[in-house]
Amino acid sequence: MALYVVGIATPVWLTVEAQGVKDDIGLWQVCETYLGVTACKSYPDISVLSGAFHATRAFAIIGSLLLFAGVSLAGFAAMKNVDKFKKLGGALVFTGGICGVRAAGIFTGDGLTHAHGVSVPFGYSVYLTWAQAVFTLGGGAVIIAAARQSQQEDEMPVLSG
Repeated sequence: MALYVVGIATPVWLTVEAQGVKDDIGLWQVCETYLGVTACKSYPDISVLSGAFHATRAFAIIGSLLLFAGVSLAGFAAMKNVDKFKKLGGALVFTGGICGVRAAGIFTGDGLTHAHGVSVPFGYSVYLTWAQAVFTLGGGAVIIAAARQSQQEDEMPVLSG
């Protein structure tokens, strides 16, 4: 979950350097570094951002909320040993991972990343978001599988000898 939060919160989704100026572009702000001094500012008018940019932001927020809810529910269910809630928590975690894949995928394919025919290098924030997607998809699947196995074991008849 920490990778997800850091990935969507940090301003290094794209990095552009030209003439001694480095611009880091994130989902929420742009940071410019010149002569070692960095100044960050939020987007003054989000209406000028592309639809893909808005979709990336939406999937990132929805995914983080689903991930938080899923981890909380799965943790609660593990303490109370309620397999139904474990499966639901796992499904929420898995769905949060899907949202992370969608956010990073949409951003990766956005025209902003290929400005004027030149590929713009991605920053660490994109890679953190991709990594969290893999972990949360896998983690959600493991939680669901463990809950199913536990439920099947509970339903097995006891053989008396």
